[in-house]
Amino acid sequence: MLILGLDVSTSCTGYCLLDTDVPPDDVGSQVVVLSCLPLTKCKSFWKKTEAVADCLKGLGVGRRIDVLALEEPLLGFSKGMSSAGTITTLMRFNGIVSYIGRSLYGVDPTYVSAAHARKLCGVKLQKTSTVGLSQKEQVFKHMCSNDLRHVSWPLKRDGTPAETARDMCDAYVIARAALLETVHK
Repeated sequence: MLILGLDVSTSCTGYCLLDTDVPPDDVGSQVVVLSCLPLTKCKSFWKKTEAVADCLKGLGVGRRIDVLALEEPLLGFSKGMSSAGTITTLMRFNGIVSYIGRSLYGVDPTYVSAAHARKLCGVKLQKTSTVGLSQKEQVFKHMCSNDLRHVSWPLKRDGTPAETARDMCDAYVIARAALLETVHK
């Protein structure tokens, strides 16, 4: 069974394809594809959707995607975070990507909240003020030490992992959570 996990964003969409037929001796060995699609250079909202559609078409060539899992978009406001306009745009984009995926693969998308996915994957988060790392950074650090320790991340000029690596990692967490939920049903 192939599971495609997506971390949908209008700036960079991460994607991860897991093959559940690979023995889970080393969980990371189930990763078939782990990458992202930077969208900042796309000149319009619709060019971004076309870029994602092309990417998803390419992922589906010669493969049967059995589960399409997307990170559930933000449902509310957090202090200092996304505005109503940003949340609306993200919801619209997420809906269009869901529709594209459903049309291409013939499966209804499933949605997993980031918090639930992280919990299923065994990530224990601490307050940002306590550890000095955002939740996204804590997840990345945890996954780099565990499931994704074998991954060679894209690097910035200074040799540290590029920001896009976090989107790729989040896509893995969504795919892995979908796998764990499928197994436990």
